[in-house]
Amino acid sequence: MSPAKVEELGGKWLFKKLGVELEFMTFDQLATEYMLQWTGKDHNQVYRALYWRDTFDGLPIKSITPKLVKKAVKDFSETKSFATDGTGNKSNKTRSSNTVIRYKAVLSAMFRYAIREDYLKENPVDNVFVQATPNKIERYLSDEERMQLLAECKNSTWNKMHLLVLLAITTGMRKSELMGLRWNDIDFNKGLAKLTDTKNGESRNNPIPEVTLNELRKFRQIGSSLIFNSPTRPERPFEFRKQWQGALDRAGIDNFRFHDLRHTAASYLVMAGATLYETAQVLGHKSTQTTERYAHLSTDHKSAVVERVMGNVFNVQSGGV
Repeated sequence: MSPAKVEELGGKWLFKKLGVELEFMTFDQLATEYMLQWTGKDHNQVYRALYWRDTFDGLPIKSITPKLVKKAVKDFSETKSFATDGTGNKSNKTRSSNTVIRYKAVLSAMFRYAIREDYLKENPVDNVFVQATPNKIERYLSDEERMQLLAECKNSTWNKMHLLVLLAITTGMRKSELMGLRWNDIDFNKGLAKLTDTKNGESRNNPIPEVTLNELRKFRQIGSSLIFNSPTRPERPFEFRKQWQGALDRAGIDNFRFHDLRHTAASYLVMAGATLYETAQVLGHKSTQTTERYAHLSTDHKSAVVERVMGNVFNVQSGGV
């Protein structure tokens, strides 16, 4: 990075390389340099770095202690998030511990960069811990609920409500991935959706079963327009919150979020015999750690199969044990 670029991106700071003691550097200057050298694809990493830049701002990096970091992380965890829910509507939600962990990881990475560049000797984030959220049993649709919901989606005032829900259930795509999907992302010959703007920053090819491809063909268009676009603003995704809630109400389904369609897809895969690794690949998880929440379904389903099959065998062959 040239001196001119340094001036342009945040002012001049005084430091010397080659092991000579750092004279002065503020956190916002460190953040600027860190973001300039970062080459990852996950835009969320940049947003997290910007959050910490605004938090510590002009503080000298040498004055940021573990105690100060611990307080900043605690403040972040107790602040509610006003993020968009994927349909353009804002939701007021408390940040999960997993979100806090991800933000803390970026802060730690920024200080590790400072250590590599000889700006600091120690990482003040090293001894700051966040308790991870315990795995919970996710909500998913029963067969009856699924059929009822899909039927009501066909009665929606939005003609693509059924297609959207079917695509979500059969592929396990995230809401943001679905709403960003374009017609030229779909390979109808291979039955794949090419996803480039994903949560973890890695592109993937998501399989689409034939039943869903047939529904897609009914709306098929040539070009790069959004599949689920707004009729009045074609460059924007359609805001389907009212249509979604209407379908749930008519189907009599309570306590169910759109994101639970992704859990439904994962649950169906595991119960059908897919391994946790295979399920993670379909969902786009970087590891099976996130997919572990569905492990109980595999065990429960296998137990039910054994009970049903072996029970029938013994009853038929010997009238009992």
